Amino acid sequence: MSNRTASILSVILSLLLLVIFAVLAVIFEILALNGASESQGMAAIGISLACLGVGAILLGIIAWKTTVLLIQKFNLNPVLAVTLTVALALLVGGTISILAIFVAIPLAGIR
Repeated sequence: MSNRTASILSVILSLLLLVIFAVLAVIFEILALNGASESQGMAAIGISLACLGVGAILLGIIAWKTTVLLIQKFNLNPVLAVTLTVALALLVGGTISILAIFVAIPLAGIR
């Protein structure tokens, strides 16, 4: 597997799993916003989706660069490099998902 193929695979897997995390985060946020008004709830969901979108784009770029770095500089097996990169992206993306909810709710004016 070449460096380019491994990088593309890590970006696709990372983004696919981050989209799944984003959908789960939005569902959890809808449940958390049960007592809020519709306008405040939509504002909170919009803010959290913006955070998740920016995070997914940045993590896709980081996944690409990290895979190349692990293969070229540290001479890792491409399969191991892809696995480590996707795991790192999921860890950071999961953290961003949780933080996006905790940031979006107060920014929307919900107490």
